[in-house]
Amino acid sequence: MSDERTQRRYQNHLLLGVVLVLIVGGLVLLVSSKSSETSRYEEVDTASSTTIAEGPILPEAIPVSLSIPKLKIDTTFTEPLGLEADGAVEVPDDYVRVGWYKNGPTPGELGPAVILGHVDSREGPAVFFSLGRLNEGDDIFISRSDGSTAHFLVVALERYEQEVFPTAKVYGNISYAGLRLITCTGVYERGKQRYTQNLVVYAKLVE
Repeated sequence: MSDERTQRRYQNHLLLGVVLVLIVGGLVLLVSSKSSETSRYEEVDTASSTTIAEGPILPEAIPVSLSIPKLKIDTTFTEPLGLEADGAVEVPDDYVRVGWYKNGPTPGELGPAVILGHVDSREGPAVFFSLGRLNEGDDIFISRSDGSTAHFLVVALERYEQEVFPTAKVYGNISYAGLRLITCTGVYERGKQRYTQNLVVYAKLVE
């Protein structure tokens, strides 16, 4: 792993305060916001070189496809997601595919790999429409560019009001190879063009 990638991964530009997950016309959008008028960006460590790993860890490899058998989801990844000029996380450019946040670990590496997907669009349900049906112990498989498959088990599902999104819990340092699947949920507010909540599925790599 290059020094440049290590620096980018361990010191990505994410807010330590509030992160809102919005939908505008079915688009999942992570927006860092200090208040309604100003934004302030700080760093969140997604992993640490001194962290002692708990459980299996895989080497770096870009995710290629995602499979969730229980939900009959079998999809591929868009181009890796970065940050917009204003600090907002980019969103997938496709409603039936998912996107991996490239400033964090790849799925299977030490730390929280983050994957975003749309919940719906003007045409109907999108790739993560049924994500809320997952339960603890359900399987998630991610095929990787090195030919390996990372097998994760769901450990928790959490729904958060947009104003209290737990940035550090989702993006922060952990001692195992974790996965976070993020989409929107709750009630769609047409006047604001957004949902009231966001859903985060937490999972952990298994052998």
